[in-house]
Amino acid sequence: MPAFVQFSCCVASLGGVLLVAGCATPVHSNYKSGTDFAQYRTFSLLPLPQTASASDPGLMLRLSQTARDEVTRALTAKGLSEAPAETADLAVNLRGQSLPRVEVRDYGYTYPTVTRYGTVPVVYNPSTSVSTYDEKTLIIELLDHRSKELVWVGWMKKDFYGPVKTEDLQEAIREILAKYPPVEGSSK
Repeated sequence: MPAFVQFSCCVASLGGVLLVAGCATPVHSNYKSGTDFAQYRTFSLLPLPQTASASDPGLMLRLSQTARDEVTRALTAKGLSEAPAETADLAVNLRGQSLPRVEVRDYGYTYPTVTRYGTVPVVYNPSTSVSTYDEKTLIIELLDHRSKELVWVGWMKKDFYGPVKTEDLQEAIREILAKYPPVEGSSK
């Protein structure tokens, strides 16, 4: 089994696929310096993970085909063609992760007060809130089929509440792949 296929099998879950459309979430990318991206004309998608998080076990059934279709659509719009895995110039690895987060905010205010025993701090409005959310990350990796090396990666992180929607996933994929191909010398 090629190294990049083994690598894709180790991914957590597409359950990390994100995002709330319309929110300003920065997209990051990086690439292997000196790579001639004009040489890449074909691509093949690596198999997606078959499991999802326990919090949303049906996620893969709902979103895997949407994810594949959107990646294919975005790369085709950039002039690449889908090809069989054995002959493709690029292997595309789409993966995600979801990490639970807890945020605690203490809104308590303290004011000193003077008593006959001296100055004593008094707590006023001791309000505390606790919220939970998932930090979701969507990662798209492009690997050179011949060298088996990662040549480009794009990702997006978002704090997320509730189930992932297909339109949010599609928008996230479009935004990430808008950074491909990179302009040499540009900010990574």
